[in-house]
Amino acid sequence: MFSEKETNADTSGSDTKFHVRSLPDGTEFQVSRHAIETCEVFRDMFACCDQGFESVGDNNESGSQEAVLDLDETEDTLATLFRLIQHPPAPPPMDNSEGTRPRFKSNTGAVIPFPVLPLMLHLADKYGLPETIVYSLQLHVQANASTNPLPVYAYATARNLPKIAAEASAHLLHPPLSSYTKEDIQVIPTVAAYHELLRLHEYRKSRLRDILLNEDIFPHGYGTCPVHKQWATQLWEQKRLFLATQIEAATDIAGEMHELASQLSPCPLCRKAFTAAVGMLQYKCRKVAMTVDYVPQDYWLGAI
Repeated sequence: MFSEKETNADTSGSDTKFHVRSLPDGTEFQVSRHAIETCEVFRDMFACCDQGFESVGDNNESGSQEAVLDLDETEDTLATLFRLIQHPPAPPPMDNSEGTRPRFKSNTGAVIPFPVLPLMLHLADKYGLPETIVYSLQLHVQANASTNPLPVYAYATARNLPKIAAEASAHLLHPPLSSYTKEDIQVIPTVAAYHELLRLHEYRKSRLRDILLNEDIFPHGYGTCPVHKQWATQLWEQKRLFLATQIEAATDIAGEMHELASQLSPCPLCRKAFTAAVGMLQYKCRKVAMTVDYVPQDYWLGAI
């Protein structure tokens, strides 16, 4: 919590002291006027009504009076606001900051927990905090996508943050959407946002199934083992036909097909063909859309 003592420490001797009082709680915060003027709302307020604040202090002592602003915010809310202003959060650490999808470093303890971020972003918007703070907070929301994908997706879609929503959707491939309870899924704010997730799941299932059913162990006779061709082809065919009926959006079909390795002959020709076929499955599956923003716009569920 942001205490009055911490706030006082940020006020330099040359900076104007300013008091903000919580109307619900009566708690006063002494803040640096210079610091809070970085916020659009406070800056405009000072510009238009600098003389309209209540003063506190000894009226008989020149220079001892300090202005007081009453705000209809709780003590905790004001503490959060002033911490954001005077100690702006750094962006979460990333492994790659240049990619289209940032890769955040996990287990660093430097990511702000998601439950407190909606309030912080609300305050940033309400009081016009600098864009650098807003951007940093949004990155922290995105960094929470891997651990809290559904609430992050719901939050991002409700506030038109498509990049964050897309990142969260990549972590919502498993479990299947049908496994969520009605209460869980109701956090998604609109039918359109749910539909985008459904399109992603169904598109991936359709594409993964097509890739699987069109990948042979000996494509066009290439690398055929004349001794074990029939046995290897039968194993591959049985496995993929069964797997095709079980595919979900997050199914690793290359990994599933690789389980056949223990049943194949140790024949070098069979092993080479098998390794090539599984590798091709891996390559093709990596190219299938993993986020809602990469599902083709002309893809519709009716095309399944």
